[in-house]
Amino acid sequence: MMDTDTNLNFEQDQQAVQAVRGGDAERYRELVERHERRVFALAWSRLGDATMAEEVAQEAFIRAYQRLWLLGDGAKFSAWIAAITRRVAINCGLRNRRELNKRARWALEQPATPADEPTELCPPETLREALAGLPAAHRECLVLFYLEGKSGAEAAAALGISETALRVRLHRARAALREQLEEKLEGSLAKLGPSKTLVPAVMAGVLASSSAKAAAAGGMGAAVAGALAKLGLTKWLLPFAPLFSFLFLLPALFIGWLSHWKQLKNFRDQKGFRARLFRQESRGWFLWFALIMVLMPRLATFASGKTFFLTVAGIGLLQLPFHIRGVFINRSRFYIAALVGSIVLSLSFLLVGLGWMTQGWCVLLVMFCVLLLAQYQTELPRTMDYNLFLRGAEGLLTMDPATIRENQNRGAIGRKELLAFARFLGTRWLAGHYRWTEDGLELKLTPATASPSGTLRNLGSWSRSSRLLLRQDGKVTAQLGEKDRQVLQRLQGEKLPSELELEQVVSQAVASAWSQFQSADLAAAERAIGQAREADVFIKPRVTMLSTRVQRAIFIGVVLFIAGFFLLPRFYPGYFPSLSRHDISKENYQRAMSNLQKAKTEEKRFDALGDAAKESFVAGKFQDAQSYAQELMALLPKYQGGGNEGKAIHDGNLVLGRIAAREGRIEEAKSYLIAAGKSPGSPTLDSFGPNMTLAKDLLEKGERDTVLEYFTLCRRFWRLHQGKLDQWTQEVRNGKVPDFGANLFY
Repeated sequence: MMDTDTNLNFEQDQQAVQAVRGGDAERYRELVERHERRVFALAWSRLGDATMAEEVAQEAFIRAYQRLWLLGDGAKFSAWIAAITRRVAINCGLRNRRELNKRARWALEQPATPADEPTELCPPETLREALAGLPAAHRECLVLFYLEGKSGAEAAAALGISETALRVRLHRARAALREQLEEKLEGSLAKLGPSKTLVPAVMAGVLASSSAKAAAAGGMGAAVAGALAKLGLTKWLLPFAPLFSFLFLLPALFIGWLSHWKQLKNFRDQKGFRARLFRQESRGWFLWFALIMVLMPRLATFASGKTFFLTVAGIGLLQLPFHIRGVFINRSRFYIAALVGSIVLSLSFLLVGLGWMTQGWCVLLVMFCVLLLAQYQTELPRTMDYNLFLRGAEGLLTMDPATIRENQNRGAIGRKELLAFARFLGTRWLAGHYRWTEDGLELKLTPATASPSGTLRNLGSWSRSSRLLLRQDGKVTAQLGEKDRQVLQRLQGEKLPSELELEQVVSQAVASAWSQFQSADLAAAERAIGQAREADVFIKPRVTMLSTRVQRAIFIGVVLFIAGFFLLPRFYPGYFPSLSRHDISKENYQRAMSNLQKAKTEEKRFDALGDAAKESFVAGKFQDAQSYAQELMALLPKYQGGGNEGKAIHDGNLVLGRIAAREGRIEEAKSYLIAAGKSPGSPTLDSFGPNMTLAKDLLEKGERDTVLEYFTLCRRFWRLHQGKLDQWTQEVRNGKVPDFGANLFY
């Protein structure tokens, strides 16, 4: 019978997941209702704190909705949401380690019982000590086993393990507890659950948040993932896709590897130094790619706040003067495109960090910069020999003593002529930076191991870099840097000429090229510095290679797809008609009234009054809203210190304030708003944030100072605002009414 019920739950999960992917976001409510106790229990077993467990459970459900397209088999939603919950709980525990150490953990609230009815519930201190001594995996099994009413199959499915493995863990957990303690523990854990249903808060976040809307639009991605899930190994891996996010970028990795392999095979000399350097660069590229994939979850979390944007903008602005200075000697179109992209990105990130630009427009500008670089990517040279000392060690440099003497006999050379020859070298990626000295123009040479893009990084030390001094008397002085000397030593070993010999070879070759450059013989000047044509290095022109064109097309296609997927819900919110605000308000009102009617005790009614008051006001039932809010505030003294005190303070003052604003009692409305901001917080307020409807009402009446004070008060409990309060504050100071988005529904 139990197996039949379990299979039925799996089937119901699969049907609900398919419906949500098809655009019916309301069906997600079924999944939340079916799994909220289990998810809460998992979070509680990790954290031992009911308030944090509720926050983790809400966040886990929101994340699961946003990534629902990654789930291959909808029947495995139970194990999937359990894995997400476990990770969110671990992260929450790490962030709040000190706070958890101060709290009394794993203490269960004992429900009230009549005086004549004995209770066998475990005393909190005894329970706390017993659970704290168990391993986390055993504690999870024990909690879920009793929560499911001794359903081994359902508990095992929720944990993503076999029923046999569950039994083994239970046996070991029970062995660590006394028989008498287990009997008391069983009764306590069977009653474990959140203080109230998580469905309203989760569904508000799901239906109202713009990021959640994208989940319904991910139907095509979900269909592809579902089809792939039917294939053997992929079917096993897809439920764990959030743990291995880089698996979904394997096609890009494969295309990159194929492109590098094709380019390597395109070298005429497969055993030459150019091919060897290209192999080294390829290995470095793949290592960086793997590192980015590993760090992507952390980067994605960090990138949601203003700190990320201001940090990136600061780094970009620090390097910007070097980029601008570099364009004076490197006039190639790729370098100029890179400079334009650097300016646009730095300024756009700065504006987002300061709250003067939305992230949607920033994404649009990022896509523009990426496409700009892709347009000129094929103009980036790939011969791998951009260092003059490397060319000298390989015997590629030539010199003509006659031309050298001719150049030195020209007399004093002006700055304009010095800079012109520096541009000749820089545009061929042989120099990345310059500075004027008393003797002439000093150039920092491209590192021996750097690709052409390495010249964009101009913050290295001059003292350790290879340098070239173009003197005003026509002489050239070359100096081999420490880093380049080490690289050349690895490449050539004992065959490497001495440092003095290399410096003489480079100096004479550059002096010869300089003389020929002044004679307008550019071909001879290029031969002197060992500048090879791509036709001499490669079998086929890179621009015409199929791998290059396919890579570029796919790259541009992916960029455009991501841009459209990210921006469409923001610029065309009506694109998802099933998620209209009218439908959300109607559903919220019906749900709030239903919860109020089901409240059989005064405490449960106290918990339901806040939502009833808010949703009644939205529905236009203002007298009912005022009545519910006044009743809520009247009951508040009896339930101070409870888990819902903060939400009650916020909701009651919010509704009474909106009614006062509607009736023209602005001063009273302002007082109610400040009182709402003085809430100590709650799981919902701390995670999703406060309701901004009253703030919006007052802003429309010009009361900016009060709203700014309200924002300041909200910072005390809403620490997860991810830069929203900063952005709203700036917009209000600029005389605007912010788009509060989902915070008009919470």
